[in-house]
Parts: sequence; structure tokens; C-alpha cells
Amino acid sequence: MGYSIIEETEGVDFQIAAEPEAARQLNRELNLARTVVEETGANLFLTGKAGTGKTTFLRHLADTSRKRLVVLAPTGVAAINAHGVTIHSMFQFPFSPFVPGRGFIGEEKKYFRFSKTKTRLIKSLDLIVIDEVSMVRPDTLDAIDDLLRRVRGCARPFGGVQLLLIGDLRQLAPVVREKEWRLLAPFYRSPYFFESRALAEAGFITVELLEIYRQTDRNFIGILNAVREGTADVSVLNALNSRCRPGFAPAEEEGYIRLTTHNRMADSINESRLASLPDSGMMTYHAETEGNFPASSVPADAELTLKPGARVMFIKNDTGAERRYFNGMQATVVRLSEESATVRPLDGSPDIEVEPAEWENTGYDIDEETSQVTQRIEGVFRQLPLRLAWAITIHKSQGLTFDRAIIDAARSFAPGQAYVALSRCRTLEGLVLDSPLPPAAVITDGNVSSFIDSSRRSRPDGARIAQLKAEFCRSLLADLFDLDPLMNDFRDLKRIVFQYVAPQQPELFDLYNKEEETFAARGVEIGRKFTSLYANAPVAPESISDFLLGKIKGGCAYFDGELARMETLVEATPASLDNKAYQKILDSALDRLHSSLTLKRHILQTLSDTDFSPAAYTDAKARGVIRIETEGMKSKKKAKERKPKAEKKPKGYSKHESLALFKAGKSVEEIAEERCMAVTTIIRHLTDLVEAGLLPLRALVSEEAERIMIRDLADYPDDGFTERRDRLEGRVSPVEFSAYYNVHSPRRKSGRQ
Repeated sequence: MGYSIIEETEGVDFQIAAEPEAARQLNRELNLARTVVEETGANLFLTGKAGTGKTTFLRHLADTSRKRLVVLAPTGVAAINAHGVTIHSMFQFPFSPFVPGRGFIGEEKKYFRFSKTKTRLIKSLDLIVIDEVSMVRPDTLDAIDDLLRRVRGCARPFGGVQLLLIGDLRQLAPVVREKEWRLLAPFYRSPYFFESRALAEAGFITVELLEIYRQTDRNFIGILNAVREGTADVSVLNALNSRCRPGFAPAEEEGYIRLTTHNRMADSINESRLASLPDSGMMTYHAETEGNFPASSVPADAELTLKPGARVMFIKNDTGAERRYFNGMQATVVRLSEESATVRPLDGSPDIEVEPAEWENTGYDIDEETSQVTQRIEGVFRQLPLRLAWAITIHKSQGLTFDRAIIDAARSFAPGQAYVALSRCRTLEGLVLDSPLPPAAVITDGNVSSFIDSSRRSRPDGARIAQLKAEFCRSLLADLFDLDPLMNDFRDLKRIVFQYVAPQQPELFDLYNKEEETFAARGVEIGRKFTSLYANAPVAPESISDFLLGKIKGGCAYFDGELARMETLVEATPASLDNKAYQKILDSALDRLHSSLTLKRHILQTLSDTDFSPAAYTDAKARGVIRIETEGMKSKKKAKERKPKAEKKPKGYSKHESLALFKAGKSVEEIAEERCMAVTTIIRHLTDLVEAGLLPLRALVSEEAERIMIRDLADYPDDGFTERRDRLEGRVSPVEFSAYYNVHSPRRKSGRQ
């Protein structure tokens, strides 16, 4: 019958359906893991022997976590079981190896390109959960790191996203072909995830779940532990081999299932046993799919042929109110119809009429109303939740429990395979070996053993957890008042404005220089001082004083004001250039600074009204990211809808249009107003035409003004635009001054040379 290892009772604590001491033990480890995930920014590897509750922890966390998370797995079936998506589909990775510093083999010149929706999702994440991480290679984690740093624009490991890695390294190992390993071996000591360069840089802690609930016999648990750890001596092998029964042929009603190492062996046994039954009443059930459901993720046979008397196993939990069956429950087919199959459970439970069940292939999205990460259904697979069960591979048995099993593990070919097979059984008495288990079948990996020993010695205690919580809180405060990234974006824009915009509007030289100087002193430096105040302050979430909360709110309001001044300057900067290539460069820099300013101001404004906490900060940041991405998508869509297809105009058309209006008797100011352009842009057009010989300078500059400016240039050869403008104010008109300066300024002449 089915059973629950862990059930939720109240809050987010984990309550265990077991004896009190075991409940306390499992609670302690699970609550430690929950604290690390929910209240710190540390990466966590959650491990434990088979049957210790890792999967239940994952599902509970996905349902209750305050953090924005996605659940990933290395294979399609594992992703369906974890109610998540595959790593490769989430990040659109190819299946070739990822070589550090080079990229995916054969895909080196390709860059990660995502839809706006996927980009918005990735930028808003707090946590990535990877289930069955024992099968994940280190180059896959390094590829994730490379992508997250790029998309999120953050140089920290994994783009600042926290990782929760769940799995048992003593079970199924990564798959790496010899040809692939030749490429990866220069960079990694072994093919396991913990060799990842990015993970080593980021650091992580390990929590091991210790209490086993699948088995209760301490002697059998000791035997399994010895096989798992690779310490199985003669006495352990003798105890296991005492269960060896070559040629064992149990009666059908005894309910034994055979576990094999290879698919072809399991398929052959099932097909042979099915063929031996009478064909009367035989039915074939065809699966149905809707939407997108990849073949690699299909959890059941596309065509399932059954006969009365066939041994079957449920491959899904009953989600109905009655909970009639569970994943791994065995039964015998009693009768069949076109729409259903009636089966009799081996445990004596009442007959069950089984109808097609649904599996969902899901993806992740952002809810526009709540700004939360949500799952969307991309496809549905329907089939009877049954498979033939005279035999099953060890790989497919992972996560299942059997009362009686015949195990053929003598041909084990991978580390952990024998342990996975043996640990499926509840008791030693329910286990039968088809052939003796030789020492060579108990395969362990020295790299794994060394890693596990090291991680056990570094289990975090209460003091370490308190330290991690405080570090997390301080890191968020530092991020809140870190204005260096904004300064970098501003300087990038300033350089582009100086190169492409300021020559037509020279006063921008002074305005941008002044803002850089002011923001460095009043923004960046004071932000660093704010951050230094918290470096050694008691700022763990539960110990932030009212005084400090007030200072944080005041700081948020102050810095928001400083950013408002910068935003005013940027918005007043002309953003229209005649040159398309230059326009693209300018637009990119403007968009980058605009996004940075908008996000930081959103966070500062939110936390100037709300008490600071890690949850409040991460929520404000995620909502800001989502808002920016959403508004950007909407504005670009509207602009595209409004914008008619532009007629291609000849080179220099805009300048000649200004010239035509000027010759028609309009002043520079009138032309600028009519064409919706800056006065400085029109002057730029006309002085370019002066230099081209199409317009005399005298048309723009009077003889008297020219004489004054010639004398000024001679008397003050080293002075710049601002000094000359101020000195000549009232003696020369602004249009005359700008026109003459554009043609004769030393900077412009040196640029032409």
C-alpha cells in the first residue's frame, strides 16, 4: 500500500510520519536545508541515501518557497517526475560538450538568444533547483554559469542566482562518452557536477538526510550502506549471496519483479511472459498527446498491449480523492475494455478500474498580475498509468519500493547500480539474487568517496547558519547601495554622447562632466560609506534595529533623489542621429542606462516605504526586472505598430532639407521647430554644407561677428567652447557662435585630419 514519508502540518516545518526520534532527526536535517535555501544565499547540495525524503522536500519547497524558482532535471523523464523542465530545454543548450573558455563544441560562434519572455524569467530568478544532480556533468553547470552571467549582466557565479542541487552520488552517475571525455578531461578531474569550475568559485554547503524510511531492518540497512560506500567485505557479500536462488521461478501470485541491468533484458522477459498468456481479451491502448510533449520525456509506452493475467505496475500516483494506487504498486490484469483496464493489486486491495491518466509537460513564465514565476502547460500525454512488470531495469526502478524482487546485478556496469537495485527492496528476506554478486559488481568511484567524506566533515552548525544568514542580509544591503554599476553605464553613455551627440550640441560636454563629478561624490562615494556601515553591523534579518531600518529608508530616499537628477539629464539628451550605425550604438547605451536607472529607482522607492528584509529586497528587485522587461516589450511592439514603413532617403537628404528651408527664408530656430529637431542639429546640418561649399559661411555669420571671433581665437588659442561662449555672450549671437565654432574649432579640425 502507499505511504507518505513526510507530510506538511503547519507553517513550513516538516513533520515526519515515523517514530519520535526518527521524526526529530529528519526534521532537524530538513529544516536545516529549508533554512539554508529560504534565509541565506548559499548554494546547497541536498543528499541522502535512497528513501530519505529528498523528492518530498523538493515538492514541498516548490509549493511553499517565497523565492522565485524553477525546477530542472537532466533528463525528460526526471523532469516530468520532478514537475519541472529539463536543463537543456530551459536554457536552449545543444547536446555537445561545453568546453570552458570555448563554448559548446560545434556551436562556438553561437550566442544564447532568448525570447523576451525567457529573458524576463531568467533575470527575475532567485533560485534554481536541479534534481537528480548526480547525473549532471560539470561542464553543464559551467554552461549554466556562463549563460546566467551574460543574460543577467552580473559577474558573480551563476549570475547571482542561488542553487539547490538534489541527488545521491552513490546512485546513477553522469553519462559521458569516451570521445566527449577526451575534450573535457583537461578541465575536470571527474565527470561529476562537483568538479564544476563555477561551483568551486561560488562555494556550496552540503546537508545529508540520514534517516531511512524504506527499510526498518538495521541489519539490512547496514548491508546496503556497505554496498553504497564500497566497503562490502566478505561477510556482507556472503549475507547477500545467501539470498541467491539460480533459476528461481516463483508462483505468479507471490508478486516478484525482476530487476535487470539492461533494457533489452527487461523487454525480452516482459514480451515472453505476455506472449505465453491466451490472446482472449487482449487490448492495445494508444497514447494521445496534445501540444508539445517531447519523445524523450514520454513516461509511458505509446502503445501498451495487455492481456488478462498480465503483471503490471502503476507508474503514477493516483491524484484523485481516494488515492487508490501509487507509483510502483503492482497488480494483475483482471479484465480489459476499450476505455479502461481493471486490475487486482497484489497486496489484496479491492480491484481498481484504471482509466487513462495525464502527464503534463510544463514550462515557466511570469504572471503579469502577481509578478510571480508560474508554470504553464505546454503539452499533455495521456495513457493508462501502467507498464508490464514481470521485469524492469534498475535505472527505471529508481525511486520505487518493492516487497519482493529478483535482482540480476552481477552484470552491473556503472557505479551505484548494484546499490540502486538492492535498495529497492524493503527487506533482505524479500530479495532474491539470480546469480551470486561478485565483488566486481559493487562499483564505487574514488572521486565520489573523497567528495562525500569531505562534505560530511563540513556540515554547517548553528553558528555557521547564523553567519550565512547575516552574510546574505549584508550582501543584499551592499547591492542596494552599490551605485558603481550605474556609474559604469553612465560613463559608457557619456563616451558615446561625446563622440556622436555633443559635437552638434557642445554644451553637453560640460553637463555630462559635471554630472559625472557630482554623482561620483554624492552618489557612489556616499553609497560606499553606507555599505561600510553594515560590514560589521548585526544585520541578520531577526536583529535589524528600528534605528537601522530608519537609516536604510532614509538612504533609499536620498539616493533616489540623486538618480532623479541623472535621469533628467539623460532624458534631455537628443537621441536622434542621422547615421544609422551611430544611432544603434547610442540607443543601446541609452537603453542600458535607462534599465539600470529604472530598476534601481524602483527598488529604492519601494524600500523607502517598506522595512528592509531579504524577502522585501528580492521581491522588489524581481518586480522591477519584470516591469522593465514587460514595459520594454510593450513599447517596442507599439512603436513597431505605429511606425510606417519608411521610404529610403538618399544620403544627406536631411541636411539638404534643412538647406532648402534656410534658403526659403526661415531662421535656424524656425527650421528646428518645423522639423522637430534641436537647434544645434540644424546648425550642424548647415555648417556641414558650408564645408562642402554648398553654402557660404557669411549666410550664417555676419562680417562683424566673424571679425570678433577671429580675434578671440587668436588671443585665446587654448580656450574651449564654454570659455569662448561665456566671454562672447552679448557680442555674438548663439547661432553665429555655434556655426563659426563648428567650422573653426581646434577639436573639429583635428578630427578632420
